[in-house]
This record gives sequence, structure tokens and C-alpha cells, in this order.
Amino acid sequence: MKTLLTAAVLAATALTASAASATSAWIQHGVHLNARSGPGTYYDVLGTFDPCTRVHIVGYKNGWAKVSFNNSYYWVSSKYLRNSACGHSYKPKHTPRYNNY
Repeated sequence: MKTLLTAAVLAATALTASAASATSAWIQHGVHLNARSGPGTYYDVLGTFDPCTRVHIVGYKNGWAKVSFNNSYYWVSSKYLRNSACGHSYKPKHTPRYNNY
């Protein structure tokens, strides 16, 4: 009985720890990602996530992730989610010129 109880406690702890970690994801840099009502392109687009937006993953289905954002649930293509926040580095589009007067 004691062994069974210990195994149950360890299993519950492992499930809680794994559920608590890796629930956050970020929309890939450079991608405006459609937020849909279901897991597929044939579902309605409810809005669009901007690049680098943080969402919380609730579940997965056939390459789609159900995410929570601002107390609502959406489905997004999981291939555009990243495990870490976007890094921002400034790269000028052109080299500035200076006039010597």
C-alpha cells in the first residue's frame, strides 16, 4: 500500500511539474500568425497574432496548438511557435551618411 501511494505521489508530482513548465511560447519573429477557431485552415480566422507575442499552450492536435491569450482560446499552426522570446537587435536599413561642413 505504501509503495502504491508513493508511486501515485511521484506520478502526480511529475505531471504537475511538466504541465507547469513549457506552457509559454512565442510567435516566430517576422510572422503574423492567424488565430483560428479550430485546428485547421478551414476554421474561421478570429484575428492575427503579431510576431514575438507570448501565448500559453493548452494542447496540440495534428500540427496545431491551442493557445490561451487574454483569457480567450485560439488555434495556431504550431510550426510558427518558438520556445524563447524574440531577440531584438537593431540593424539599420542603410548606412547613415554624414555631411562635413
